[in-house]
Amino acid sequence: MHKVIEFRTPQAEAVQEPLTAPPAMEPILAVVDSLSRTLNCIKSMCATEPNGPIRDKLETERANLVIGLFVARVAAMRLSSGELETGMSADVAAPIARRG
Repeated sequence: MHKVIEFRTPQAEAVQEPLTAPPAMEPILAVVDSLSRTLNCIKSMCATEPNGPIRDKLETERANLVIGLFVARVAAMRLSSGELETGMSADVAAPIARRG
C-alpha cells in the first residue's frame, strides 16, 4: 500500500527551517531617517502645491511614506527591545499583536 499524503509533524517542519541571524539595527535606522526626510519634503511640497493631479499624486506618495515609516519604526523598536533576537523568525502568518 502506498502513502498518498504524508502528514508532517510540527517538529519535523521546524527542523527543516534554516536559522537566520537577526537583522542589524543600522540599516533599519537608515531607512527610518531616509523616509522621514522624504516625508518632510513631500509635506512642504503639498503645502505649496494647489489642488490638482500633482497634489493628488503627492498625497498618495505621502500616505505610502507614512505607512513605510511606521513599519520601519516598528521593526526598529522590535529589534531594540530584543524581540527578534530571541529566535523569533519573521513569519507572515504570525499575528502582529499579542494579548496578555
